[in-house]
Amino acid sequence: MQPKLGARARNYRDLVLAIALFLVLDLGVLVFNFYASGRIAADTSKINASGELRMYSQQLTKAVLTLAQETRDGMPFQTSQAQITESYQNFSKALTALSERQDANPLTRLLSGASIEQEAELLQAVATYWQPIDSALAPVLHAMSRQIPPDPIDVEITVNKLVARNIRLMQLANDLTQHLEQQAMASTRQLRTIQVAAIMLALVNFAFIILKFVRALRQSDRAAEAAREETEEILDTLREGLFLLNRDGTIGSQRSASLERLFDRELRDGERFAGVLGGLVSAESASVAMEYVDLLFHDRIKGGLLGQLNPLDEVALSQTAEGARETRHLSFDFAQVRREGKVIALLVSVHDISEKVRLRRELAGAEEQARGEVELLLAALDQEPALITAFLDAAQAKCLEMNEDLRQVEASPRAYAGMIDRQYRAVHTIKGEAGLLGFGHIEREAHQVEEELSALRGRRAVNGNDLIPLAVALNALRQQLDRLREISAKVRGYAGKPVLDPLDALLRQVERFTRETARDLSKEVEFEAVATPLSRVPPALSQLLREAVPQLVRNAVVHGIESADERLRAGKSAAGRIRVVVEPREDDLVAVSVWDDGRGICADTLRHELVALGRKSKEEVAQMNDREVVAQLFEPGFSTATAVNRHAGRGVGLDLIRALLTRLGASLRVSSQPKHYTKFTLLVKA
Repeated sequence: MQPKLGARARNYRDLVLAIALFLVLDLGVLVFNFYASGRIAADTSKINASGELRMYSQQLTKAVLTLAQETRDGMPFQTSQAQITESYQNFSKALTALSERQDANPLTRLLSGASIEQEAELLQAVATYWQPIDSALAPVLHAMSRQIPPDPIDVEITVNKLVARNIRLMQLANDLTQHLEQQAMASTRQLRTIQVAAIMLALVNFAFIILKFVRALRQSDRAAEAAREETEEILDTLREGLFLLNRDGTIGSQRSASLERLFDRELRDGERFAGVLGGLVSAESASVAMEYVDLLFHDRIKGGLLGQLNPLDEVALSQTAEGARETRHLSFDFAQVRREGKVIALLVSVHDISEKVRLRRELAGAEEQARGEVELLLAALDQEPALITAFLDAAQAKCLEMNEDLRQVEASPRAYAGMIDRQYRAVHTIKGEAGLLGFGHIEREAHQVEEELSALRGRRAVNGNDLIPLAVALNALRQQLDRLREISAKVRGYAGKPVLDPLDALLRQVERFTRETARDLSKEVEFEAVATPLSRVPPALSQLLREAVPQLVRNAVVHGIESADERLRAGKSAAGRIRVVVEPREDDLVAVSVWDDGRGICADTLRHELVALGRKSKEEVAQMNDREVVAQLFEPGFSTATAVNRHAGRGVGLDLIRALLTRLGASLRVSSQPKHYTKFTLLVKA
């Protein structure tokens, strides 16, 4: 890189020197033209003055002869006096001018030294030859200035001097004039030669500048063309997207060819990045991304410090390829381009990280599956085989019913809404029992099925494509149930495992489930289970303990038990209390009660919720008694939860209990005192 810079510096240096020499030559020619014009003007003035010497010498001689004649004849001499005075003064003035115009310029002496010396000699000869005439004229001029006739003798002497010297004086003046003319012509030729030489030198230098500049321009063009070709080859070869983002938000003209493939569209020069981004991500994500880009254009902000805040670090794009819908993932990296400390652009690189995301998700899925299997194994080891078998049989039956329901659903709003409610109740039952038995992986899969059902709820029409995600989620749930059955079969013969009383085992599961739910919701709960020993556990009672009691306990933790701070402010202990009691009753009945000391059920609050949710009008709730209002808790889709999570918000739990009680022929009693307690009592045949 250094040699290239050195050659470029030398080229610029030679070009600057040539231009400087050209300017110096032009300035020299201009100055010399001023000098030449002054020299020619001076030579012209000298030639004129030298010619005047001949003319005024002749006029003076003639005027003096006329004065002599007038003096002899006694005639007036005023006319002759004027002519003599004028001729004398003009001759003296011309001679003085020639003497004063002797050129002492060093350049002139350098160019015309010998000629100037000869000029001085001729001028000196004229002055010397004039001196006697000047002396003879002095008395005549003096008398004439006093307006008295001059002495005839003085006039005669002057006449003799002029007649004797006039011809020679005129000859000397003529020689001087000829010399000055020759000198002027020689100087003109010399000046013209110098001018032509200087102009030719300037033209040669100008030609050198042009050639040098053209050569440098061609070299620069060749280097630029080579750089452009290299850049195009690099940009065409790059698999990643690369472009410059200008401060005005437009995309630069130089960009990698892979961008069109990555963006699945053609880009135009000067297109705004915000518009391109708007076609790839949501409006909200695009807005956040542009705010991040604007932040990177601040000169005082270092781009490396904001890397972790990049909102486009991973962007999911849904595109159509060959009629199929596929999701790809892109990653945008931004690097600041600075000049003199100021950010002038952003270098944006775009990477297709779809494979990376896919591998990461596959790895996460494999890890999740491994954790789920370990979790199922540990839970299966901790459970009674009979409870697991009962759960699996019931869950598998519900999954079969759900599949059959999906196949037979009619494309009418009423049939569709009914199917959704049935699916909700079935999967919520599976979710509750799985949570009760500690099968968290199955509980999460059931929750995912609920999510898909929630996305379909409220839609007026349904088609086969709409049910595909639900069918996929349901199939995943069935796979987990099948996997649990395999694991349960392998550990069924686990040696040394104590056999627990079925009722006691079920209540222990309820206790564990209660504590896990409280822990998930960051609440403190004390649990107590009381059961009167039974000779056997009837199937209906077992089903209530597996399906209904977990829902009631979950509702108690979610809706009944307050937070520790709220309980302390109400004068209660920080930990809430939940009590489950199983006891026989008269008429061959078994009672299962779930009691909590939470906030209780307030009929007025429920009235407000019914109106707020649009389930009832103000007039309707005003006509309902408290019992009818509380009964609304068991209606499908009604929930007082403020947010949807794995424990609440679907409006399914109590609806499921009502359906179960109807199926088992059981009954339900509810008693509550606001701010003090709530108690649900289930009565079933033994």
